[in-house]
Amino acid sequence: MEALLDRADAGTRVEFGMVDAELAQRAQWWASAEVFRAIEATLREAAEHPEVFIDSAMLRGDAIEFAQRAAAADLAVRLNLAETTVRSYGAVAGLLRERLPQIWAWFREGEISTQNAREASAVVLELPESSWARFDSELLDAARTLTPARFRAKARALREKLHADTLEQRHAAAEAERGVWVEYDRDGMGWLNAHLSAEKLALVMANLDRMAFDLFREPDETRTMAQLRADLLADLLTGANTAGAAGATVALTIPVMSLLGESIEPAMLEGVGPIPLDVARELAADAPCVTRLLTHPISGVVIGMDSQQYRSSAALKRFLGLRDVTCDFPGCGRRAQHCDLDHTRSWPEGATTADNLQHRCRRHHTMKHQTKWRVERPPGAERAVWTSPTGHVREADPPPF
Repeated sequence: MEALLDRADAGTRVEFGMVDAELAQRAQWWASAEVFRAIEATLREAAEHPEVFIDSAMLRGDAIEFAQRAAAADLAVRLNLAETTVRSYGAVAGLLRERLPQIWAWFREGEISTQNAREASAVVLELPESSWARFDSELLDAARTLTPARFRAKARALREKLHADTLEQRHAAAEAERGVWVEYDRDGMGWLNAHLSAEKLALVMANLDRMAFDLFREPDETRTMAQLRADLLADLLTGANTAGAAGATVALTIPVMSLLGESIEPAMLEGVGPIPLDVARELAADAPCVTRLLTHPISGVVIGMDSQQYRSSAALKRFLGLRDVTCDFPGCGRRAQHCDLDHTRSWPEGATTADNLQHRCRRHHTMKHQTKWRVERPPGAERAVWTSPTGHVREADPPPF
């Protein structure tokens, strides 16, 4: 026995390391389940007692919806999570608790991975109530023993057997959720995502492959097939090299010293973030006009705009869009161009000026007026300060300059 526990023995150390990893993994799963449980319980409390989050004068038909919005925002700020993530965690716990009690119980014991628990909740969401018990029982062992990829395949195969709707019906419903979105990456790059029907995706790829291969066969072509597909897609969607094509407009901020070659501080593309200076110079060379911005030398916050560009309400809106970049609620990344311009101090007490105007998405703009969430901008402060219904105080996030 002493030899087995001898830390000087490499085999013993490896065994201890294996056990430590197993225990830590299960503790992580248990902790995830507890976070999900606590979030779901708090959101249920908000629905049952909206007066905690909403002033009595605002308690009306939509009080529960706004109370849960306020609670989700409060949790998001405290946990440093996106509100959509908070809602997602709460939904996972609610679905597992109500529909898959066995999987939920083992998840709370740390015996089922967070990935498998979330996959189970996503699949059972689409099944009729008559199938919940069977789905729970038949997947329990798989949820405890299979890796996420294997479990996903098994859960989706069982879903096919139990689903009440035909594949054709489900495809029609899924196609209604089609859409396009972008994710910005590092180093001035990003991802373009399209959720389309499989047949349309196949046609898109077939056409890209055909056009790319035609270029690939050219004797002086040096790009790979992957690069050609990407370039062709971008050219087709942006109208590049197309006569008469209308181009989109975005704001480009280039530090003067960088433009002169005296600094390596990156340029900023509106809604994207840092981009290489050589790319920015190419964009600036083709720009019909340049909007000059004055930024704080330390924080980078836009504090002024060329007076020649500041003559009308349209110019003020343009300036605020460049200054704010996104909604100012902590953690919200919705772009300013898709937000409302909100008076921090309500008009007419608060003036319609840059100091009192801030971009806020419709969700947080409405939440400010309909719940006990409060926001103010102290004199001389660069950013607004939000206070949750439960008293948690958080300064707005700094702009991503």
